[in-house]
Amino acid sequence: MTKHIIAMNCRINELTESHQVTIVHLINHLASHSYIYQEHAMDRLEKIQRENPYCDDIPGFEKLTMNLEEDG
Repeated sequence: MTKHIIAMNCRINELTESHQVTIVHLINHLASHSYIYQEHAMDRLEKIQRENPYCDDIPGFEKLTMNLEEDG
């Protein structure tokens, strides 16, 4: 097993440990499959990356609401 280090802004430490493990499992899963499958999966992940849970219609997910307080 090798370790891979990329220098970039990454907020993975803000996820729960179980979610971090899921991300690592996803990486390992993708690495074990063909490039064509990886590309297909990346296209799906790109869509998720751009989703806005406040505005977008996401199947199976109720939009989040913003609590805007009005000034007196």
